[in-house]
Amino acid sequence: MREVFLSNCEKSFVQKIISEGHRLDGRSYNESRKLDIKFGSEYGSCIVSIGETKVLAQVSCEVVQPKQIRPNEGILYINVEISPMAAPQFEANRQTDLTVYLNRLLEKCYKDSKCIDLESLCIVVEEKVWSLRVDIKILNHDGNLIECSSIATLASLAHFKRPDVTRSGDNIIIHTLAEKDPIPTVLYHYPVCLTFAIFKNNILVSDPSHIEEGVCTSATEDGDTSGGLLVVGMNQYKELCLLNLTGAAIYNTNIVHRAIQSAAETCKNVVDLVKKEIISDDNLRQKRTKINFADIITTDHVQSLSMRDLSIRLKNYSISAKMEVDSDLSDMSDDGQDTKPEPSKYDVVPSLPQTAEIKAKEGASTWIDISSDSDENSK
Repeated sequence: MREVFLSNCEKSFVQKIISEGHRLDGRSYNESRKLDIKFGSEYGSCIVSIGETKVLAQVSCEVVQPKQIRPNEGILYINVEISPMAAPQFEANRQTDLTVYLNRLLEKCYKDSKCIDLESLCIVVEEKVWSLRVDIKILNHDGNLIECSSIATLASLAHFKRPDVTRSGDNIIIHTLAEKDPIPTVLYHYPVCLTFAIFKNNILVSDPSHIEEGVCTSATEDGDTSGGLLVVGMNQYKELCLLNLTGAAIYNTNIVHRAIQSAAETCKNVVDLVKKEIISDDNLRQKRTKINFADIITTDHVQSLSMRDLSIRLKNYSISAKMEVDSDLSDMSDDGQDTKPEPSKYDVVPSLPQTAEIKAKEGASTWIDISSDSDENSK
């Protein structure tokens, strides 16, 4: 299935409301969607959701030979997969530009920043080391995949514990969890990738949705709008680990400084939440509590990108007040006189259980034939 793009009218509408200080889902510029982290039964498995964007991460390990250039260091491998479960336009077992983009950013953020102690993964120098593999699967795509994937990668690595090993001569014995306690992964710092959408080179929007990402990276018909996606990787010590820009060039340097300041505050909150969830998970495991993903699995889940129309959330909006205003306006004509339009031949009207003619439940809608034949029969 091909991806359905936004029309020029929809893009202009989104750009206009953002320039006026509003967003489609009612958030402010610096407001992010709700972040939720849930761990699975095994160490290193977690599901991270930011709004409707959901990502599953799983860490696995195996004993392999080290690289020749680094014989005393372990190996970290990150793999991102986007299946049709995430959005209808993706195909199974096929890499896209988005998949390669996510892989490169995550490798730069976690491998190049040296956040993991790879030397602690060494078993025997030049012979055997641990190889950690992080498999990331996109469950639902509603924008800001890089931030959700980075938090899932960080949470799974911090939660993962590898088996303990014992060397007996030339043999390596891998102990089970029942024999020896597993060893946690050593992390020097906790980097997180945060995404910002730039509109008109002076508006910075945090945690953009899928529609906002598509609008900020494309230009309108008049061509006076420039923007893009700015990804800032930062750890809890406010150290910059990654900086990536997609889209048009940035002419205003204050945008980058504002993004870095906002990322520093958000990153600290995210890292604190990850550590808090890991401590809570350890307490539940010590109490022999059953842990799985059953609490967050829903049967009525719908893909976010399967909805074609724009969804708008208004603030300070009352449905009852709106219905009263509409009813008063419909009963008033241009001259100020009360006018009630005559119903057509077939009309949808709410059922009235108080009358004897209509026998239906309260609140339902019924088709009523009000043609001339029905009027004669009633007489």
